[in-house]
Amino acid sequence: MSDTLAEVEGALAVVQRVLDALTTRGNDQAAFDLAKAQYSASIRTSWPGNLSSLIRPLEAVGANDDLKLTPEERGDITHAVEVLRRVCDQ
Repeated sequence: MSDTLAEVEGALAVVQRVLDALTTRGNDQAAFDLAKAQYSASIRTSWPGNLSSLIRPLEAVGANDDLKLTPEERGDITHAVEVLRRVCDQ
């Protein structure tokens, strides 16, 4: 369980870094949409169920070429989505 928790925390750290990047670049609407999902997923007593609310917004950010994410950011997003899917499917 501790490995899974560490992976979830890593995925959530990616979400925060992406939020910071979006905000810095002026992508306010994308940042706001992701922040709403992040807030919902932050209530740990409802894990893993509420973590699924992050998957679609995070995928949408990763798929949006207009946001000019770096290849590293896109890779981090892909990995975070994979982690969240796996945890939610357990």
